[in-house]
Amino acid sequence: MGRPPALSRERIIDGAAALIAEHGADALSARRLGEALGCDPSALYRHFEDMGELKREVGDRYLATARVGERTNESWRCALRRICIELRKVQLRQPRLAALVRAAPTRLANELRITEALLRELARGGFDLASAASAYHSLIELTVGSAAIDADLGGQPAADRRKAYREWQRHYAALDPIEFPHAVAIASHLYVGSADARFLEALDALLAGLSSLERQATQ
Repeated sequence: MGRPPALSRERIIDGAAALIAEHGADALSARRLGEALGCDPSALYRHFEDMGELKREVGDRYLATARVGERTNESWRCALRRICIELRKVQLRQPRLAALVRAAPTRLANELRITEALLRELARGGFDLASAASAYHSLIELTVGSAAIDADLGGQPAADRRKAYREWQRHYAALDPIEFPHAVAIASHLYVGSADARFLEALDALLAGLSSLERQATQ
């Protein structure tokens, strides 16, 4: 057998991404990655300060596919909507890698590119710095949170998703109406439609609120 390719940052990131994609973020360790790459685990630390740095690099790489560039004649509100939809799609496409960026921003090139795009559009909307920061956090938490909630079920066939929603509806409908009157009353209206549609409804409501703030600021 020939010698394995020389160890490099890119090769380590490739190996870590493959390991996480197959087994999940919790499976990533220096020992397991060293075995996959055919190297001593200690060799990894010649390229990365610690596993936290490596996880940030892997997490940031998958964000590279998010398309957040400016578009001609697009309003700031439409741009924010498009960017959030795109970011959620990227996370749902690779939920195990997305788990790496849920707890904290990577603060690397691709995350910064997305952050700058959102802040750019909020600036176009006329938000002051404090309001822009608040709006940014609201958009990110809605988008990333929605993707995290929908990740597991979103990867299943549509029929299985609908079955799960019906089961959840039946559970709420069967609760004690004395103890949970509101949950019982609304049961048939919960989890109607798709997770994507529910996200868009929530996003549009948030953007409408942000537009209202913009109008108040200009009055």
